[in-house]
Parts: sequence; C-alpha cells; structure tokens
Amino acid sequence: MTDKDRNGSDGQRSKNGGKSWQERKLEKVNRDDFDVISRKTRDQSDFIGMLNTLDNLLYQLRMNMGRSSNIQLDKAQDFLVRSQKIKDEINLLNAEMCEMIGWDYRPPRGFTNPLNKAED
Repeated sequence: MTDKDRNGSDGQRSKNGGKSWQERKLEKVNRDDFDVISRKTRDQSDFIGMLNTLDNLLYQLRMNMGRSSNIQLDKAQDFLVRSQKIKDEINLLNAEMCEMIGWDYRPPRGFTNPLNKAED
C-alpha cells in the first residue's frame, strides 16, 4: 500500500478521523469562537501565533483568578492592563500607518481612531 492510498488521493489525509487539515479547519470556521484571518505577511503569522497563545493565557488567568494560590491578583490585574495597552498601541500604529499612506482608518469594533482624539 502506498502513502497515497493510505492518506487519501490528495495526500492530505491524517490520522485525525481520516480528515484533511483543510476539512478540520472548515469545520472550525462554523464554530462561534472562531474567526478567519487572512495572512499576507510573515508578520501576520507571528501575530496569529502570539495572539492564540495570549487568548489561551488570558482565558486561563481569568478562569483561575481567586481559585489558584499561584495567581497573585495584583499581578493578574497588571497582565490584563498590559494586554489592553498593547491593543491600544497596535490600534495607534495602524492609524498612523493609514495616515502616512493616505487611507482613512476604520478601527476594529470596540476601538476608535486615536488620531481623531488628538485633533479634537
């Protein structure tokens, strides 16, 4: 038996229920807790990896605050504040790059254009 026979005609099959990675990704897209992100640059791949880790860590931190003696509440609060500051900094970076390129910046839901605040 060849690898192609064992793995399916497209060579993409895995041991995970006989589904290809594309099939598994398409199933996840239908879940409420998944978004699809386009990757045009290596930077985006880096951000996706870091954000997936951050998402899991923030979830664990919030779920275990007050339950685990390992989690110091003041340090956990510091992490949450720092996470928000990083989001605000990325929002500002995007706004500044749009301004330089000559584009109108439309911030993501829940954010405002920080450069409009400076003008007011």
